Amino acid sequence: MISESNQTLCELNGELVTDRSFQGEILLEGQVATFPKVHVTSESLRRSAVTCETAQSAFLEHNETFWQRLQSAWYGHGLFGVLTEMCSDEHHQNVPNALRSSCQFLLVSLRWVNGMQFTFFPHLKLSNDQLLQSFSSNSNWLESPIRHLEWHSKANKFAIALKDDTIRVHYCDNETVPVLKHKLQRNITDLKWKPLSASILAVGTQTAILIWNIDPMSMSTRPSTGAVQVLSYSGHSPVTSLSWSPHGFDQLFACSALSSAIVVWDVCQKKHQVIQHVTTSGGVSRLLFSLGGSKVLAATPSSSFRVFETASWSNERWSQLSGRVQAACWNPNGTILLFSVVGDPRVYSLGFGDSHQSDKPVVDGSKNAVVVLDLTPDDEQDSDVKRDYIHSMVWDETGERLAIMFHPDDPRSHVIALYSVSSLPVFTLTFRGNISGDGESAPNFIAFKPNFNQGSCLTVCYSNGHVAYVPMYFKRSDRKTIAKQQLVASPLDRLSFAHSRSMLNSSQSLWSSPHDVSSAVTS
Repeated sequence: MISESNQTLCELNGELVTDRSFQGEILLEGQVATFPKVHVTSESLRRSAVTCETAQSAFLEHNETFWQRLQSAWYGHGLFGVLTEMCSDEHHQNVPNALRSSCQFLLVSLRWVNGMQFTFFPHLKLSNDQLLQSFSSNSNWLESPIRHLEWHSKANKFAIALKDDTIRVHYCDNETVPVLKHKLQRNITDLKWKPLSASILAVGTQTAILIWNIDPMSMSTRPSTGAVQVLSYSGHSPVTSLSWSPHGFDQLFACSALSSAIVVWDVCQKKHQVIQHVTTSGGVSRLLFSLGGSKVLAATPSSSFRVFETASWSNERWSQLSGRVQAACWNPNGTILLFSVVGDPRVYSLGFGDSHQSDKPVVDGSKNAVVVLDLTPDDEQDSDVKRDYIHSMVWDETGERLAIMFHPDDPRSHVIALYSVSSLPVFTLTFRGNISGDGESAPNFIAFKPNFNQGSCLTVCYSNGHVAYVPMYFKRSDRKTIAKQQLVASPLDRLSFAHSRSMLNSSQSLWSSPHDVSSAVTS
């Protein structure tokens, strides 16, 4: 458990408070006291695996043999699925090294040919586990007991994806913990609750997208077979990022680091549409919508990224970065994008025009990114050693707190850097301190809770399986006007599948030849 000697308890009056201060105990009797107490142990993971294997239902995963897995992969994904299964690290004892090497060569070749325009990208050589580790928001996806955590945007509940491929849903006002398990739910990469819905959860996995419908009023801990829907698109796996339409439409956006296609699903009809191909980039590793949904960042495994406006899906491209985008986040009104790249300790900023004040849909981004924060350690100012520094960044919905988690190889990986943000009169970041755990466990995943009434609250998943909450008490700025603007969708925001498909066939200039602004990242 978390030690009581050095754990950061909260932020109060602009200062981080440890549990040695009596003020912190009083404050924690408020809203945070109702949050679920979660500690995932290795014993609980083993118990969960045994329970699922003995359940008398085809809905739960059985202990399939190696050959049964190959057969399922063949029927589900053909040759590509078989090669992927044989190259999986968990089957290294069943496949001779020579055959395994041949399969890896064939798999890389197929990935190379499949939409990559014969451009060489190092990530194509990675194994499945290495690939998911590289593009996950979890700093230690492979070993962490908790791989992902997703708060619901309105309800007081969150879902956590565990290392044993199960998902648990925790409520603030209910002790029932539904456990979600499916035979295709392997190597979970992303979780997303559907906006304006209390029960629908999208899950990105190694081979497919699962749509769960978890009745919040049900007392069952094992949802039935009718509670899940499977979406699969050939060549679009693993699914590395998901995002629902922010306006509550029944549209789910998905991308894969091994595919150039950005796919949108009409979930109710189980129909998909490729709305863009991000070519010459090796794939699309992450989709990140602004809070209002007017813009979306498409990060890639290469040293470039694009920002789309979602009315007509035109885009602008930024290139000549020193590495691929590792972490990124939007401010609440979608006018500022912060990002960092692999191997660079600096945080960059891009400014965008307000889409609600524009007569026509344009991205309208600044040509060059500006350095707003340099996190180079003092003892490495003159060092030529290049390494990873920043792993992930999260910006709260008030726009006033920014949290930064470091790469596991960074000496600061045991803490989370907290900054207060001010946009007036100029954009500034003020360091508030380092958020610490027990000194023995490192933070693996961070996320802000939406709708925290007293300021902001950072949720931290630690390497020992503990989920901690760090409330930040401050007076929130009045953002009612911004919120109202963000909930108003333009007539073009929702895609019409039949109309869009004809547009793809008849107007290549709109969908396949985006506006390109190639700009170097400069300070």
